[in-house]
Amino acid sequence: MKKIDQRYYEPLEQMMAIRHNYMAKVIQNEFGISIYDFFLGKKVLDLGCGTGKFLHGYHELGSDCVGVDITNNFFIKNKEKFRLSNLDFNHFLKKNRLKFDVIFLFEFLEHLTQKQRKILFNNLRKIMNSNGVIFISTLNRNPISKFFSINIAENFLKLLPKDTHDPELFLKPSELENLAKKNNLSLKNTQGISYNPLLKSFRLSNIDLINYFATISN
Repeated sequence: MKKIDQRYYEPLEQMMAIRHNYMAKVIQNEFGISIYDFFLGKKVLDLGCGTGKFLHGYHELGSDCVGVDITNNFFIKNKEKFRLSNLDFNHFLKKNRLKFDVIFLFEFLEHLTQKQRKILFNNLRKIMNSNGVIFISTLNRNPISKFFSINIAENFLKLLPKDTHDPELFLKPSELENLAKKNNLSLKNTQGISYNPLLKSFRLSNIDLINYFATISN
């Protein structure tokens, strides 16, 4: 598949720090340990891993990492305990025989159809070890989110290629919770994300109208 212009990965790379901060907060609250201790020795799967840069940070913390992306734009080479595969998630699920302690679904679900989400969630529990955790970031579905993600981010600021998102595929937190429940998973936490285009920075927010994080466990 054709590689994506690197500038379009910049917003995702700007999100790396806030993803880490969100996970650190949840891990401290849920498990009572630091994120560094938590990821040591964990088996981690990143679906929609992009360049692989974010996942590689957890390899450096001592995790055994597998990344999957439909676009081959990987910046990190495969090595011991770090493997990136250019596959669609459905093909990966059919081939996979591994189980994971942590699964990343960052900026991924909003690109899946309802049917694809059903397939994914039907399989998540099967590929998770006991006490597994899924960390998610996605887009809420409402007129405000549509305006900022499409009209502003794509069309005005051109942070993303045009037609990156279909607002009909955005996912409300309540819908995510129902999807989890139907597959014997539990939504533990949600938290909003805000973006400052002048500073090009993200921060955690109590408002989840546009982007939000979520944590699901089995």
